[in-house]
Amino acid sequence: MQWNCRWESSSTLFDCGGIGVGLCISHKIGDALSYFTFLNTWAAVARGDKKKIVLPEFVSAKIFPPLNVSVPEPPSGPTKEIREKYAAENGIRPSRIEALSAFIWSRFIASTKEKPSPNVILHTVNLRTRFDPALPAQCFGNMFHLTRTVPSVDKEKDDGCNNLVSQIETPLEKSTENVRKLQAGDDLSEGAENNISKGESIPFIFTSLCRFPLYEADFGWGKPVWVSSANLSTRNLVVFMDTANGDGVEAWIHLKEGDMAEFASDEECVFSMRCKGEKESIMECLIRKMIN
Repeated sequence: MQWNCRWESSSTLFDCGGIGVGLCISHKIGDALSYFTFLNTWAAVARGDKKKIVLPEFVSAKIFPPLNVSVPEPPSGPTKEIREKYAAENGIRPSRIEALSAFIWSRFIASTKEKPSPNVILHTVNLRTRFDPALPAQCFGNMFHLTRTVPSVDKEKDDGCNNLVSQIETPLEKSTENVRKLQAGDDLSEGAENNISKGESIPFIFTSLCRFPLYEADFGWGKPVWVSSANLSTRNLVVFMDTANGDGVEAWIHLKEGDMAEFASDEECVFSMRCKGEKESIMECLIRKMIN
């Protein structure tokens, strides 16, 4: 058992038929009485004894007011400008995710064009809102679908892409139709997964957590000031998340080390990611504000 954990449990089955249960809770969370209150409530839930279930009261923040450890708001990014750019080029106003996906993909292709590149774009789609009527958010399980876009290539263009926004938009619009097909028992992944497993298709994945309740979890000491994505092992993956104030989008980009170095040095990408009126990147702006 790791003693630097926040919460951890383990169980041991003995040859005699006995069971040993181990539980570790960090003192950062609670004291000894809190520990045993949690343990007994856990046991009551396990055996279905509703009368013994005790709901915790997180009142520490009211009794002992927490210190102000506010984090500066991230500088505004280029989402609006990128949407307007693609709207002017394609005659349609794309969503934030469509525009940012097209921009990141195109700059990735442009910056790594000397290497074998991904040839298929995958978007995760929350299917709950695609049902009629829509399913509530508390419907638990893996209710998402991967839409697939195979971009057409224009070798004369710097980014190698032709009308990418409309190409991404079409499969996303078909998600409602895909729900009906899935309910009918159709296998929409047939063929696509085989191509990926055989190495014939190299995917670049976009997943959006925008409009999800990222900043609503309050354990009694206030809501989060900043929610971010952990370092994921999957590469060629972009995770979109709302900013804390809700008026921007953060893109957490996971690439191979060499690809990341080339992507981060792409001139158009660097220019677009600068703070307005500044010569430094958005991340540099944020770090400077945190230090000051």
